[in-house]
Amino acid sequence: ASSSLASPMRLALLLASISGSATASDATSWRSSFDKRYDAVVLGSGPKESLLASLLASNGKSVLQLEPRRAPGGVAASLDLGQLYERMGAPGEKPEPKLKLGTPEEYSADVAPKVLMAGGKELEMLVSSGLWQQMDFRRVHRSFLYRTKPDGSSDVHRVLVTAEDVLKTRSLPPLEKPKVVLLLAWLDKWDESVPGTYVAGRLSKKRLPLGKMSAASFFRYWDVAPETAQLLSAGLGEAPGAPTRPLRKRTALDLVRAMKRYRGSFKTFQYMTSPYVYPVKGSGSAFARGAAKVLAQHGGASLVGRPVDGLMYRPDGTACGVTSEGVSVEAGCVIAAPEHAPEAVETSYSVVRMYALLSHAPNKCKDARSCRLLIPAAQAGRKHDIHLVCSGGAHRVAPADRWLAVVSTRVEGDTAGLSALQVAKRELAAAIPLLRPTRKIFAEVSPVYAPRADAASSGVCVLGSCDETSTFDSLVADVEAAYETVTGEPLQPQ
Repeated sequence: ASSSLASPMRLALLLASISGSATASDATSWRSSFDKRYDAVVLGSGPKESLLASLLASNGKSVLQLEPRRAPGGVAASLDLGQLYERMGAPGEKPEPKLKLGTPEEYSADVAPKVLMAGGKELEMLVSSGLWQQMDFRRVHRSFLYRTKPDGSSDVHRVLVTAEDVLKTRSLPPLEKPKVVLLLAWLDKWDESVPGTYVAGRLSKKRLPLGKMSAASFFRYWDVAPETAQLLSAGLGEAPGAPTRPLRKRTALDLVRAMKRYRGSFKTFQYMTSPYVYPVKGSGSAFARGAAKVLAQHGGASLVGRPVDGLMYRPDGTACGVTSEGVSVEAGCVIAAPEHAPEAVETSYSVVRMYALLSHAPNKCKDARSCRLLIPAAQAGRKHDIHLVCSGGAHRVAPADRWLAVVSTRVEGDTAGLSALQVAKRELAAAIPLLRPTRKIFAEVSPVYAPRADAASSGVCVLGSCDETSTFDSLVADVEAAYETVTGEPLQPQ
């Protein structure tokens, strides 16, 4: 069932979803959508484009969103089992009955799944955009952290959030546990705007200069071992949208903010067992469908399967509209996903993703009905973290007795002559034992595009691709920056 809420945002978050799709995408009405001038035309309907379109519409802008592909979500659309096989399987390969995978329609696999932390800027942005009211978000059951034990074997444990977690965990030596409990007790009382809460210490009190000291110095103050410090930083203090990094290169204030945010996310909903929520049937198509309703409510429109012939430009070189099948529509600006502005983007790096169909929760993740797991780069002998998101019937991304696990990371080695599955097995080696036995595995290597340094000269506001991470943080940061570029004003969540 959907989460019960216990926060000041209760009324806003509980607005009922509107059934159906309020689009003007049928053949008889699309021309009427081109009869007016819009403040913005958005090309593409992935999560970034849909969130930005919804934010603009909810802040008084008229928006037309065009998706040339037939599926809402475009290149990011959620895939059923047949589409997974068609996109990533061998030529002509189809589901084998002996695998007992279920029917194709029971699957809804996100190409790049991202869980949402149920607190802070990300949630506020979704609420103010109107998308939260149009989507069915449900709790993610568990949040895990991977580590390599001193004997070289691997272990997975829940992220340490409460004193009870600390006292029960096998990941900390007994002598470390009281120190961490004291730190968490101080964190409970810390308020960034109240100077008196910066004072810490049981015997000798000291005001901690969080903005000037490093995260490493912060942990030394609490006398925790380096291994404990890394454990807390990678889990409870995970930097939003950033890879795990050396503590000496991170400020204590950044760390404490992240830890406070993580713990605070448990308080937004009742019965939270992780700080994350995830939309039913995934976010790929749900964002696009939600955006269509938001745009319609504010005098805009969303057209799916509408081809784009080209852009229209002003004398100064800025885009001012698009043309579809010879019919033009004018706009104050044009925003585009990278696939719709190839001349304005460049490849930053590649991401490999593995899609594993399982008949069990990931190994060492106990009874998790759904989960998000982080494998810090240092624990896997890599430069970049490995991310895992897994769910099944809980979020209707797979049949009730099956799980769909998506594992991702940035490609670090040479891929010449290798299949996507070979690249995945090399780059995601630390995660593979957690998935065995598998019913079926798919893999895909994708370029991540970013706007070129001279992208502004194209006259289009171009969004980058989704990265390898499994949280909304980096996506939200990109959308926030694009909103300011388009409107000339910073986004102020309502």
